Amino acid sequence: MSLTSKDEKPFTCPTALEEPNDLETSKADIELPDWDFDDEFDGGDETCGRVIVNLHLYIRDQEPGLRILVISRDPGAPVELPAWCRMTKNDLTETKHPYYLITLKPHLVRR
Repeated sequence: MSLTSKDEKPFTCPTALEEPNDLETSKADIELPDWDFDDEFDGGDETCGRVIVNLHLYIRDQEPGLRILVISRDPGAPVELPAWCRMTKNDLTETKHPYYLITLKPHLVRR
């Protein structure tokens, strides 16, 4: 069984096909928000869920309440990261693409 016919192109992630608005824009060109955070995770230019998979591996042993600055230039991040936070019960505390401040499992913090 084939997922494509001989005339069709194979499926690719839609975000991988999108061109950035400005090829000259880099991490250094986008001002870092003035947020307090405990750690930083840079997803680089990964797309289509790779940032979320790598982020999950990075935080799986972290303590609840830790505030992580996630950097993702993936054009799908404004949709993917909030959805991931809702599903995993992490708090998307602040957003300003490509920066996302996530508080890990705030409901598990002992007071």
